[in-house]
Amino acid sequence: MLRKLFIHLILLFFSSVSIVLGQNKIISGKITSSDQQGLIGATVLQKGTTNGTVTDFNGNFEMEIPEQSTIVVSYTGYITVEFEVGNKTKFSIVLEEDAQQLEEVNVVGFMGVVGKSRRRTESIQNIPESVQALNFEGIKNAGITDLSSFATLVPNMKFNTSQAVGNNFISVRGIPQLRGGDAPVAFVIDGVTVADPSLLNQELYDLALVEVVKGPQGALYGKNAIGGAINIYTQEPTNTMSNKVKVGYANGNAKTGQFVSSGAIVKDKLYYRFSTQYRDSDGLLKNDYLNEFVDFRKDINLRGQLKADLTDRLSVSVAYQHFNLEGGATYYSVNPEGYEFEGNLEPGGVLDPNPKEGNNTIVSDVLGKSSMINHNGNLKVNYRANHFNIQSVTSFNQVDRKTYGDLDFLPYDDFTQNEVTSSTTFNQEIRFDNKNKTSKLDWSFGGFFQTVEEPFYQDGLVRDYDTWEQFNVVAADLTNFTQTLALFGFVDYKITNKLTASVGFRFDIDRFEQDDRLNDVKSDRTNNVFQPKASLAYQANKNILFFANYGKGYRTGGFNPAITQLFDKDFKDELTDNYEIGFKTSAWNERIIFNGSAFYTDFTNQQQFILDLTDFYGGIYNYDKSRVIGFELDTKFRLSKFLDLGFNYGISDSQIIEGGTTGGENGDATDNSVYNGNKTPFVPVNTFGVNLSSSIQISKELRFNGFINLDHTGKTYWHESNLKEHTSDAYKLLNARVSMTYKKFEFEVWGNNLTNQQYYQEFSPGQFVGSPDDVGWRGQPLSVGTALTVRF
Repeated sequence: MLRKLFIHLILLFFSSVSIVLGQNKIISGKITSSDQQGLIGATVLQKGTTNGTVTDFNGNFEMEIPEQSTIVVSYTGYITVEFEVGNKTKFSIVLEEDAQQLEEVNVVGFMGVVGKSRRRTESIQNIPESVQALNFEGIKNAGITDLSSFATLVPNMKFNTSQAVGNNFISVRGIPQLRGGDAPVAFVIDGVTVADPSLLNQELYDLALVEVVKGPQGALYGKNAIGGAINIYTQEPTNTMSNKVKVGYANGNAKTGQFVSSGAIVKDKLYYRFSTQYRDSDGLLKNDYLNEFVDFRKDINLRGQLKADLTDRLSVSVAYQHFNLEGGATYYSVNPEGYEFEGNLEPGGVLDPNPKEGNNTIVSDVLGKSSMINHNGNLKVNYRANHFNIQSVTSFNQVDRKTYGDLDFLPYDDFTQNEVTSSTTFNQEIRFDNKNKTSKLDWSFGGFFQTVEEPFYQDGLVRDYDTWEQFNVVAADLTNFTQTLALFGFVDYKITNKLTASVGFRFDIDRFEQDDRLNDVKSDRTNNVFQPKASLAYQANKNILFFANYGKGYRTGGFNPAITQLFDKDFKDELTDNYEIGFKTSAWNERIIFNGSAFYTDFTNQQQFILDLTDFYGGIYNYDKSRVIGFELDTKFRLSKFLDLGFNYGISDSQIIEGGTTGGENGDATDNSVYNGNKTPFVPVNTFGVNLSSSIQISKELRFNGFINLDHTGKTYWHESNLKEHTSDAYKLLNARVSMTYKKFEFEVWGNNLTNQQYYQEFSPGQFVGSPDDVGWRGQPLSVGTALTVRF
């Protein structure tokens, strides 16, 4: 039945193209400054009426107006313009800065950040969700280049990497990402869902928007959005020619080059955007045994976009991205709590551990290497009827990853590891969105289809201590298949002028299959999951919004490579019930933004990852019951015309209620109920950040920008035992960026981890995973650099 409904949606899409209603017409365009940068939140009004809209994060607008109307465009700090629409439907409008306003000492409040967390453009201050977002200026000033740098500005969110390129650990509101499992957030780039969590590790550049919305978002984004969703939007093709070249250099012999070009191939009809970036770094962390840097990285990235306005109502865009990323791998510090190994390395020799305080060195005898290659393409078709939009998004994504390196992480030729994995994803989505924003009712609905194929192979060399010879052991040789078919819908209804109710749903039919060639086992399962979401928003006045949410979260289960004492062959779906209340306020003519929320998440079958080196496997298991209680604050203060203060704080009290029993093919199951009442691992107990941002227009052609951020990560437990020796203390990272812009030139200097703080991004306690050693993954030390940008 669901398949028939999906086919009906497709037929409705094509039949609706011929619909033409009423005598109004649709106009669209882009509002930019004189440097061709899109102006976010500019007001576009039909003169003499309240019919209007605001520009999105790319400066675009679209509205329905009667024939022969006059349009007024305004933006604080710029000269207001008005024009007759006439017979045109497409407009490119450049606003000039108002010199008189620039000289005034009056302080203008925050204009508001525009986001798209609910799949439509709106101010984040009007969204009844916990949302943090940065538009173009914020991204540039804060020096956002990846999700790790963005996460330092977001309460209750932490992004780490380890072992190899593409191996990520993101936690949101007490829900961690798992090695070998799905991320707890949906990851969406330019409206396209990215299924492979390894792509969270890619470089981000030429961006228009980066935002995170927290709490379960399955109704809008589908499965695995159990902790929220991350939206990335790149800059769009423009109707006016613009180019940018950027070169940079940093310690570690890190070189950066970037080129962006955009313009019209056919004026007002066909536009392009091409961007490319190259990064090459020798690294900053050294292997003391090999006397070589181990965190080297080389990244080549290409992106191309074409957009065609075929008619006033029909537009088509196509985009393609390719990147090739190479980097170091498996450079763990062994016994980071303070042990140095000494003794005879020859066959039959004896190794004696000799305690030595402060040992935090990398000493493996193998220089680890890893790579990740990505091909990503999408086709979007958008038809604008008089009262609704119809959009079709078709996408293809392929990722190939390889990892080779040490496995004992010591200067002994005992164990090595090799891993080859890939994923191939096909998505098809059709969405219908309401356009009549003056109505009390706002809605969207649609259908989604996805297939994912993931081959996985893992082997390694193991030493036989009786013969002192090495032999190859294959740990895994399998392919996972996933097919998803879903229907979704979302409705807003204004009960009164102040009270709005929202209801959303998504119904997923997921089929999972695993072909385990190593053990000659085939497994399959089917899930039918309903993910509802409901919220109430009360706009007490212009500056105060209260909201309450309920949402059901769903992260898919799956199959491990094997059964061990620590985990079973399969692991269950993770399900949550999430409750949240919050507020969003502004004061002092919008010079103060003060937002906050409290949340409670009840887990069934929360997933966790553990290594079992006794059998050379890693796998996922479940707690029967767990919960998270937390709250967060996000504030901004405009202290003066030239200085902003930002502060955020989050706490996530995550606890195991019933750990349950897992693993045990031979009746030797692990009883995790001994950890009942303990904190769940991989989750910082709190986070906070404080930052200062300054922008000074020294003259008409000279501008100064500065940004400094102190990011605090609270105590992190690395195992359910919560033992002190397996717990990382809180640490702080200090990052800064300053730049000077003169005409079309920009010179910047930046620094990360300016205090050279030592910290761990991952820690594995040996006593619980079948290893005599603890291992830790060191965070990046002090890095500083500079860059020059030229626009033409």
